[in-house]
Amino acid sequence: MTRESRAGYRATSPELELWLKRHIEQGFDAESLVLSMLRSGYDATFARDTVNAALGHRPPPRQAPAPAPVVTRRAGQPAASAVPAAGAVAAAASTPAAGSNAFRHEGREMPILFALEAPRILLLQNLLDGTECDALISLARDRLQRSPVVNPDTGDENLIDARTSMGAMFQVGEHALIQQIEARIAAITGLPVEHGEGLQILNYKPGGEYQPHFDFFNPQRPGEARQLRVGGQRVATLVIYLNSPPAGGATAFPRVGLEVAPVKGNAVFFRYKQPDGTLDDRTLHAGLPVASGEKWIATKWLREHPYRSRG
Repeated sequence: MTRESRAGYRATSPELELWLKRHIEQGFDAESLVLSMLRSGYDATFARDTVNAALGHRPPPRQAPAPAPVVTRRAGQPAASAVPAAGAVAAAASTPAAGSNAFRHEGREMPILFALEAPRILLLQNLLDGTECDALISLARDRLQRSPVVNPDTGDENLIDARTSMGAMFQVGEHALIQQIEARIAAITGLPVEHGEGLQILNYKPGGEYQPHFDFFNPQRPGEARQLRVGGQRVATLVIYLNSPPAGGATAFPRVGLEVAPVKGNAVFFRYKQPDGTLDDRTLHAGLPVASGEKWIATKWLREHPYRSRG
């Protein structure tokens, strides 16, 4: 966690102002906003003054004479799609209003069933309701194909025995229901919709599994480095359970001794890109074998920059 005594960024930007405006409208209080800025590398005094100004508590502070960090975005892309400076994308808010045990978005309450700080892992209840879960499964059935993985040496997508699911990929905003869900995910994570890869729906039959792996890319491997050109590093993952298998199918984090049972409508969020830029290998995770019935999940991977398909 960032110490308040640590020197940090003292530069405002349109992206930071939009980020603050959005989260204030969602009900985040000063304490939560300041904490998120501290985790993202901002100077403590600057963070408190900036948040107070955004909440109307006092006039905005003068910008300190420090160089503004670079915010990467594609040519012609509006600033509203970019993330706040100083690595706030790595922090991926994932913190509700202080004192609250739930996220709220457009009248939906999503209780936090548990939270780990290091690594940051949250289990959310009621991210989707039963009707939404069933509708996603129906959308996916006709386009299921064997799920590939990225070859770390070539960047190509290959089929391997370690991953036995069938999957269906959807473009961002492809369907009205997907648009609605993506807006909800953005509200919870603090990351704009444009930073998400397309929603992936996966189906595991009895015995189906995904052996331990990382979701982030290793820039030292040429194949994985290719993936960084279309949105930068992955920073976090959200796995949504679309049904409740009778047995098996948990999401396991072996390095922290955690297993998350798949329960319809629940979702597990985990962040691996840390504010200092390092990648948290404690987020090694696996989809354990389905022992009975089948498992359906929806996965959303989130990037540090606006994502575009490799086409």
